Amino acid sequence: MKLKSNINFRLEKRKDKNTGELITENIPIILDFTFDGKRLQFFTGLRIDKKKWDENTQRVFRNNQNKADITSSEINDRLDTLKSTITDVYKEAKILKINPSIQFIREELKKRLGESNISKQTFFDLFVEFMESESKKNDWTSGTLKKFKTNYNHLKQFENLKHFKIEFENIDEVFFLKYIDYQRNVLDHRNTTIGKNLKIFKWFLNWATKKGYNTNLAYKDFSPDLKGTTRNNNIVILTWDELMHLYKLNISKNYLDQVRDVFCFCCFTGLRYSDVHNLKRSNIKGDTIVFTSIKTDESLIIDLNSYSQAILDKYSGFPFKDNKSLPVISNQKMNEYLKELGKLAGFDSPETTVYYKGAKRFEQTFEKWELMTTHMGRKTFVTNALFLNIPSEVIQQWTGHKDHKVFEKYYKIVNQQRRTEMNKFNR
Repeated sequence: MKLKSNINFRLEKRKDKNTGELITENIPIILDFTFDGKRLQFFTGLRIDKKKWDENTQRVFRNNQNKADITSSEINDRLDTLKSTITDVYKEAKILKINPSIQFIREELKKRLGESNISKQTFFDLFVEFMESESKKNDWTSGTLKKFKTNYNHLKQFENLKHFKIEFENIDEVFFLKYIDYQRNVLDHRNTTIGKNLKIFKWFLNWATKKGYNTNLAYKDFSPDLKGTTRNNNIVILTWDELMHLYKLNISKNYLDQVRDVFCFCCFTGLRYSDVHNLKRSNIKGDTIVFTSIKTDESLIIDLNSYSQAILDKYSGFPFKDNKSLPVISNQKMNEYLKELGKLAGFDSPETTVYYKGAKRFEQTFEKWELMTTHMGRKTFVTNALFLNIPSEVIQQWTGHKDHKVFEKYYKIVNQQRRTEMNKFNR
């Protein structure tokens, strides 16, 4: 009987989130088993430093040990056992005329290794543990925690609707495709929302893998092509002329006047709503803002200009709670008032937003004031800074953007804006 299978051991390739460089220490050792045109990736439960790994023999160099003080001979013996066990599982399945699936091989391998019950906690028990531990560790805002709880509920509903129990071993490409179909056709989610949900789900799976609860790494290879998620064309900003019009606009209603000032402050500094809401007078150091971002926990320094300084000066004598610098209200209320403010300012130019559900493209056209939110301030800052020819490297230092590619979507708007400005000569 001719068997079509192959076994390899390798070190998982994973990049450091901060530096972007490949991690070289305490790396998971992965078993790759290819058979009948299928591929199983199985975490061996062992780790080793890259410099101690022999890629030619696919074993650990002699006279070494890993961070858990497991010797090279013990690790290599374990790998030999895995190789012989998975070979036996496959051979026996073929003898019994079973067409083995990836899940079948994985389950049989774990049974023979005595690892079929790694944890008595259910998938959803662990998701709760994940939310509790990560929210404390990363100091999640209530908004962030709400997103994860929403995803937890989606998975629960998906499990109930499909009448099967979600377990780590079941999470493969077929699972993901069904989950995407559920989000699209039952929850009526756009591709952008589905993409965000999958990112959150993979965050949980990475956590479970790191903790040793999950050994199924099939999710790492799943990267769906969701139209409209790789490039965001729905960027709506205020041009420099519109920003100046709003900044100088005479407003009789006090609450709108304060909303205008806070929003313009974001447009002149690039601050997110969460950071301007948390901004204290102690964060103002001379002509700079020195603070730690709520979202990224990154320390940033933003230089003040005459506009942002004037807004701070306007409220310097006001006794705000917690020594805050500006009269910032709730995000929900501010977004509501921004639309009223935009309408008052006459921002009625048509703006078309594009989104996808599956492969189907949808367009919606609004007047600009209808799309005004607090996040428009940060987008307006970046776009106008590029329009004023400030180097993107400098802007990144102010905003905390890590990836230069993020700015590609803004350059398109800047080019359109330059064309509009040049046309003034034609008039």
